[in-house]
Amino acid sequence: MAELLGFGKHKTRTLEWLFFNDPGYIWWMISAGAASRLSGPTRARFDALVRRAMHLRVPGKCAHCAKAVERMSLSRHVSGGLARVDFFCGSCHHDGGSSHLITPAFYTSDFFRSYDKTGGSILVHAIKYRYFGSRPPRMTQSAMAQFFDTPENFANF
Repeated sequence: MAELLGFGKHKTRTLEWLFFNDPGYIWWMISAGAASRLSGPTRARFDALVRRAMHLRVPGKCAHCAKAVERMSLSRHVSGGLARVDFFCGSCHHDGGSSHLITPAFYTSDFFRSYDKTGGSILVHAIKYRYFGSRPPRMTQSAMAQFFDTPENFANF
């Protein structure tokens, strides 16, 4: 069931909406302590979504070979924010100047710039492309909730 955030600039938005539209806000909430304002079912849903968001099982193959995706590369733009997201297996080497290799996640590129809204958009676009192809479905509330409620979309669940 969708839970509304209930406070702040996104008070009328659902938690799922935040991941698909402003993922940096989620991580800001956690780092600034704002997540402590959530309680009951909203807090339980928030915690479940964060766990899932940090453990994506990205479909498709490595950018270099035919192995399954295990890592995500975040590359810095000359302006300082996130420029590119690529997906790799656990063994292929990635030569990417100023980049970070991490577990695939809805985790924004705060490695490069704090609360990078453009970087968050680039990240979500790359994730949607890997899960849905070049013509992703319209991300209605139902589609966003279904994404997060499908265990196959996440590792370790």
